[in-house]
Amino acid sequence: MSNTGVNIRLLIPRLWKKLQGGGIGPVLARGASAAFAVSILGAVMAFGTNVLLARLMGVTQYGIYIYALTWINLLVLVSQLGMNTSLLRFIPAYNANAKWGLLRGVLTRSIQYVALASILIGVAGTLVVRIIYENIGHDQAITFWLAFFLLPILSLGGLRQAALRAFKRIVQSGLPDSLFRPLVIVVLASGVYAFSEKSLQADQVMILNIVAAMIALIIGTLWLIKALPPQLRVNKPIYTDIDWLKVSLPLFFMAGMSLILHKTDIIMIGIFLDAEHAGVYAIASRVAGLMSFGLAAANTIVAPMISELYSTGQYQKLQKMITYAARGIGVFTLIMGLCLAIMGEFLLGLFGEDFIAGYIPLVILICGQTINALAGSVGFIMIMTGHQKQAASIIGMIAMINIIGNYILIPLLGLLGAAITTAVATSLLNFIMLAYVLKRLNINPTAFACRA
Repeated sequence: MSNTGVNIRLLIPRLWKKLQGGGIGPVLARGASAAFAVSILGAVMAFGTNVLLARLMGVTQYGIYIYALTWINLLVLVSQLGMNTSLLRFIPAYNANAKWGLLRGVLTRSIQYVALASILIGVAGTLVVRIIYENIGHDQAITFWLAFFLLPILSLGGLRQAALRAFKRIVQSGLPDSLFRPLVIVVLASGVYAFSEKSLQADQVMILNIVAAMIALIIGTLWLIKALPPQLRVNKPIYTDIDWLKVSLPLFFMAGMSLILHKTDIIMIGIFLDAEHAGVYAIASRVAGLMSFGLAAANTIVAPMISELYSTGQYQKLQKMITYAARGIGVFTLIMGLCLAIMGEFLLGLFGEDFIAGYIPLVILICGQTINALAGSVGFIMIMTGHQKQAASIIGMIAMINIIGNYILIPLLGLLGAAITTAVATSLLNFIMLAYVLKRLNINPTAFACRA
């Protein structure tokens, strides 16, 4: 027993020393661990926030709120024009090759493009809601109009987050949206409820979300300014808009199709059924989304490292890094999936008894998320190696299949039909991308690479 204790005391310092190194493993471990910690914190905060809001609002008002927010999240990715993902590719490459003018240029131009796009889309959305006002009702319309003020804030916040990730500031990239924003919402919502002593309305909560998002954007922007290389201050921006747009436009299409793929089910449930069913399914989808933490945490650091290693021709290190990440993702995903399947009814019940109806769809979504994670970082591998057009084509095809499937199955099977369609579409997407990466790039993104 004493020898074991001595060995453990000696092992811990050795492991700690290794983690402080500059090799692929230590950098990946530190970045993924930081991202995972932020993701867990964000998940806990988001879960608690949604539980609280569902309780304070009731299923109807919560459904109205989450339906509008789902649309805004879709429009955010459209407003970003693919520039957020482009930053993950260009910033590490420019930074590694000391191209400070281009680095400053891409940061400046991305803000200009996204700000303009989000404002125009918000104005167009406001007019559309006015046209369909009678069909969606007063409460939903007011909530939508308020939500459009959230659009430019979240769009620019996504750019800030991507830039910090590209500079490997993993914790700072995630904290504003993972911690500060939900914390502000919880504090403000609790205060309003305590003062009014009646259920919160969807428009009230949307206003609180706007305030919280603005605070998160300000904090994140200050952190990004501090993270910028000092060389940017003495170099004028260089603009190569055509080169950036050649990459960003396929990513713009890809982002739109990806969000359609992942949000079509909620939106079409709201169309074919009602806001209450959309709210129930949205919670089941969010719970299933907890399985993606491992993949999301790994991708946070893996994406800029893929760009850096691929652009400098370090292909063996690239495969080694991807394999390490895939193994960590696989272990986490299987454990998390089992836990969620066992505790699903309990977790859904925390939101209220009405939400337990989403348990069977939750189990089906868990199956789709498992395949998604075990396929590895296939999407980012294609994007960061210059195959964004092929990735966009694949996602576009699957998104259309997903829309058709939901159109057919939701009227027939309700929430179950939406879950089946989404799980099948997610699995099919990953199988096709996996085959492409294995054959065309000679990279194995799974945990089963022969060498690591």
